[in-house]
Amino acid sequence: MDFKFFARYTIFSILQLAYLFANGQDTITNKNNLLNQTVVTAGRYEQSVKRMMVSTELIKPYLIRNRNTTMMDKLLDNIPSVHVTDGQVNIRNGSGWTYGVGSRVMILVDDMPFLSGDAGQVKWNFIPIESVQQIEIIKGASSVLYGSSALSGIIHFRTEMAKEKPITRFNLHSGFFSQPSRSNAKWSEQSRVQYGFNGFHSFKKKNKAFAFSMDYFKDQGYRMGESDHRLRLTGRSEFKGKRNSKYGLNAGALFTDGGSFLLWENNDLGYTALDSQTTSTFSKNYYLDPYYNFYIGTSRHTIRGRWYHVNNDITNTDTAAVNQDNTSNNFFGEYQVQQYLSAIRMTLTAGGIYQYSRTNSPLYQGFQESRNIAAFLQLDKAIGKLLNLSGGARIEHYAINGRGEQKPVFRAGANFEAAKATFLRASFGQGFRFPSIAERYIQTSVGLLNIFPNPNLQAETGWNAELGIKQGFQWQALKGYIDLAGFYTRYQNMIDFNLGVWRPIVDPFNPFPSFGFMTINTGEAEIAGFDLSSGAEYLQENLKWNFLIGYTYTQPIMLDINEVFATDTLGNDISFRSTRSDSTNMLKYRFKHLLRADIQVAYQRFQLGVSARYNSAMENIDKAFIDIPLSLFVEGINQGRALSANGKTIFDVRFAYQISNKLKASLIINNVANVELMTRPADMRPPRLTMLQLAYTF
Repeated sequence: MDFKFFARYTIFSILQLAYLFANGQDTITNKNNLLNQTVVTAGRYEQSVKRMMVSTELIKPYLIRNRNTTMMDKLLDNIPSVHVTDGQVNIRNGSGWTYGVGSRVMILVDDMPFLSGDAGQVKWNFIPIESVQQIEIIKGASSVLYGSSALSGIIHFRTEMAKEKPITRFNLHSGFFSQPSRSNAKWSEQSRVQYGFNGFHSFKKKNKAFAFSMDYFKDQGYRMGESDHRLRLTGRSEFKGKRNSKYGLNAGALFTDGGSFLLWENNDLGYTALDSQTTSTFSKNYYLDPYYNFYIGTSRHTIRGRWYHVNNDITNTDTAAVNQDNTSNNFFGEYQVQQYLSAIRMTLTAGGIYQYSRTNSPLYQGFQESRNIAAFLQLDKAIGKLLNLSGGARIEHYAINGRGEQKPVFRAGANFEAAKATFLRASFGQGFRFPSIAERYIQTSVGLLNIFPNPNLQAETGWNAELGIKQGFQWQALKGYIDLAGFYTRYQNMIDFNLGVWRPIVDPFNPFPSFGFMTINTGEAEIAGFDLSSGAEYLQENLKWNFLIGYTYTQPIMLDINEVFATDTLGNDISFRSTRSDSTNMLKYRFKHLLRADIQVAYQRFQLGVSARYNSAMENIDKAFIDIPLSLFVEGINQGRALSANGKTIFDVRFAYQISNKLKASLIINNVANVELMTRPADMRPPRLTMLQLAYTF
């Protein structure tokens, strides 16, 4: 792509839109709630969303609770610019598909990183859905404040704390999966069911505040061998001390027993596991997060700590020989100081972090440890009432088993109020992501496919530039915003999974002992595009509408398709050209077009909601999936891709009736048309899911 042309076109489009909206806006008041919402993620202190210097999506509880969300990654797949593949979340196509390791999106829960210490992945079933009161999604490189995994953005889950009056919520739900639309695709004659309940309670007592949540869930799964049986407990506490100081402890425990599915038998048996091979795991997870906030003069100081423990035991006998059991401990500490300099209207944020992870598992070839040390500084300054500037820097050092890398990263941004309710923004941010222990040392097999270690894997770097405009609007009782942004991202030393022959062939009659995935530095890539999103609400007497709509276009490409980035066991040179399935240079496992929409209307005691999500065709995957010998054993991948050759749209609907002020009953139907969809090779997405929900609040 011609970057100069793209930049000129983006600037012209944004300025033209700003000019059009800058006229005739006198009717807009300061009561536009969607413009005046606050976020804390971008600057580590409360900021109005309209004055943000990077693109931001803000998700409120109504969308979480009214959809009967049981796993947070399922909700995120409905948010503008976001899609989730096999539990890996991507923002603006920043990532493709890397099975269970690494993340270019930092996940936070109440300001604390929520990625595991060994694999660098989030356990979505550990996030306390029942207590989340706001989701903040920051698009673009954010490594200055949040470190390695924030290379392409941040998703921050902020949970609810006690208010003046006690709050208690209880939710009971049950549902079932329909049979696939093709009768020959089913693997079970019985409908697969799921059910569960969760609760939340918070209260204050003098200078103490507490919040507790609990979730129990059992899902038989829509695919052979896939299930989820879990119990999650979380709690938050806050104690007020002298001089506005606060301290407390957040804690959580998760126990799961379930099975996972990697490859299908074939396209016609898309819900049947290949050779009936699945992995059953019993998992125990815990975290403890102590914190202390205090003031010295007018400067605020924060100390946070974290112990995060993960233990996974493989319980089925057919995979026991591989020994995929693993245990990891992650220790995290942060010190932060923030000072507002009123004389020059500047906020200074500085701090440092130390993180240590260790694991001792056959899955990672024995004992492995990693260390991460970083220091950061950010300055935010207001100039007059219209212009806000921001700049920051971070120095990051990491080491795995004593061997590491170090790099500084920088960011800068500006937000200018060009007219009433018209906000122009520009930002630049660098990113630095070091590989996880799993990406370097994992050695295992899943069915026919092996996963091989790469101890020489290096860190990847990148940068993101963005120009955007956020425009508020108001027409009578309708209030909202339109947000347009053009962005350009460049990655160096990009980390990706690649299929190939990576070890000496032991049995010439069995091609698979040497065949599988390895994580490799694949070269330089760019992602250019734009996104357009809008949120609105209409409130008049007994009628209320909520809208959230977004479209994202990206052009993710490998810059040098001929660059040889590895040589396999057979002596073959590995390049993007030799491993791609399509003749283009589009990055693998990406969608050029994403469309997300959610509309909800409430009238008196009735509610109706409709969600739609569209992904265009996945143009490029690993060539090995459609070549011999793998295609002889994992059949029908090209047929599955053909199902989405023109893209696919999934619709969800929900109906609710407010029985009383405290009790609400809902019917939720996901994938109402029972559409078949493959979002990565040999993986069919869920058929229709029908759920009943009973929610009680007092």
